[in-house]
Amino acid sequence: MIFVVDKEIVLDTVKKMYQSGIDDDVVAQTLKDIGLNDKEIVQYIAEAKGEQVQTLPSEPKPLEARKIAAEEKPEHVAMHTTTHVALEDQSAKTDELLAKISGLEKNLQKKGNGTPSTDLIAINQRLAAMEKDLRELKAGLGATKSIMEKILETDRKVLGKL
Repeated sequence: MIFVVDKEIVLDTVKKMYQSGIDDDVVAQTLKDIGLNDKEIVQYIAEAKGEQVQTLPSEPKPLEARKIAAEEKPEHVAMHTTTHVALEDQSAKTDELLAKISGLEKNLQKKGNGTPSTDLIAINQRLAAMEKDLRELKAGLGATKSIMEKILETDRKVLGKL
């Protein structure tokens, strides 16, 4: 597929890429991805930098390498690490609650003689408290998932612009 590109749009995009701190290799590969030849790439890069035409930067990285490089920025790594730790913590709490509920169900089955005892009432109260905690955890996990989806969508948009 051959793309028809508007010079001003491409030049403006290249300038924005440089303002964002993107390397020459990534810019060159992006221009190559939209169908520009090496000479055009050199011209766009030079014009975006306000320089005379230079030689082509070192061999452009493939698309996957650019994505990895973009994701490995320190602020991205820190953000993803923090989110990952929070999700693991939520998961551990959920697993703990499910184990407690399972244990309570087994106790209820053993004591299911038809008459409510004080133990059964206490168990029902604990079960109600655990259900409340589980609902809160589920809501927190849903909120975290929503935030992660927004972060992922933002990352996709940024990578799409590259």
